[in-house]
Amino acid sequence: MPRLNTPFKIKNSEIKNRILRSATVESKTDFDGFVTDDLLELYYHLAVGGSGILITGAAAVEPAGKGFAQQICVFDDKYLPGLKKLADIVHEYGSGCKCAVQIFHQGTAGYGQAYGASERGYSLIDIRQEDIISTVKAFGQAARRVKDAGFDAVAVHGAHGYLLNQFLCSATNNRVDKWGGSLENRMRFSLEVYSAIRDQVGDEFPVFWKINTSDYIEGGNEIEQYARVAGTLAKMGVDLIELSGGVEKQVKLRARLSKEAGEHEAYFYWAVDAMKEAVSGTKTALAVTGGIRSLPAMEGLLKKGVDFIGLCRPLICEPALPNRMLNSPDKRQSKCTSCNKCFFHIARQPLKCREFDPFRSVLAGGAK
Repeated sequence: MPRLNTPFKIKNSEIKNRILRSATVESKTDFDGFVTDDLLELYYHLAVGGSGILITGAAAVEPAGKGFAQQICVFDDKYLPGLKKLADIVHEYGSGCKCAVQIFHQGTAGYGQAYGASERGYSLIDIRQEDIISTVKAFGQAARRVKDAGFDAVAVHGAHGYLLNQFLCSATNNRVDKWGGSLENRMRFSLEVYSAIRDQVGDEFPVFWKINTSDYIEGGNEIEQYARVAGTLAKMGVDLIELSGGVEKQVKLRARLSKEAGEHEAYFYWAVDAMKEAVSGTKTALAVTGGIRSLPAMEGLLKKGVDFIGLCRPLICEPALPNRMLNSPDKRQSKCTSCNKCFFHIARQPLKCREFDPFRSVLAGGAK
């Protein structure tokens, strides 16, 4: 049996296989951030497609933190009924599939906009202490809503130039108080967010974290800094760390990283050993996302010590890829050609593969 089919336990939740659907903004809510039938249909297809765990697209924890016009929102209890329907869809049709909501804050305008997100006036240098504390609390309350809605975990977006990454990144954090300067100070916001989440969801609810391996910008952090961050989060109790990278111009960056990865496929293959060492001695699982297309590459990553394989674009064009690879004779690599046309549109149009359209309507009725 392929290693990909091996279950993995996180806290009291057993993940049926090692395929993790990595988050991407779906742009399928209404303009107020409420769950719609289109979003439920997407997660129906993903759930029946065979992934072990699904992570939703970024969900805004504050109105000012919203970066996309039609993204999930979790900053008010009024969103709970729709979120509960989403969790129920996955659990009803996913044959043991688990689901997490990724919580997010856009942060400062000018960063994290690789996919055309709208600009927001959130200045890292000018933000007041009380507003920082308020945003920290907002992450905690958002995580509580994720748990109350019936999801299996909460995932924090700490990468790609958004707010948590902006605090961490030496090139974007120019504060001179306790929130800036040394790496320990720049980590403070992330650690406070984690503590606020734990205060709201307790110790037994799984918490995932997406983190960069390198910022790939001048003056940004490299693997040495992010390994220290990962190690600190792991010791505090983060249950899974998902490895990614980059702050801006993600489409161009991914094309470059694909060439550098070669037969390994995974953009961040080179960072696995350092991150594995950083979390050694803890119970924190590791996932790696980016560029992975074939079964041999996935199995190679698991042999290297990765616990989960993160897939995003392959599941946009082929949501049933896990079932095909794991449970059928057809072991061909993903149909995804990494054309990135999906990413050029997601900020302002519903998520869709521009080369293949696998979806057919299966749901009816109101979702809000």
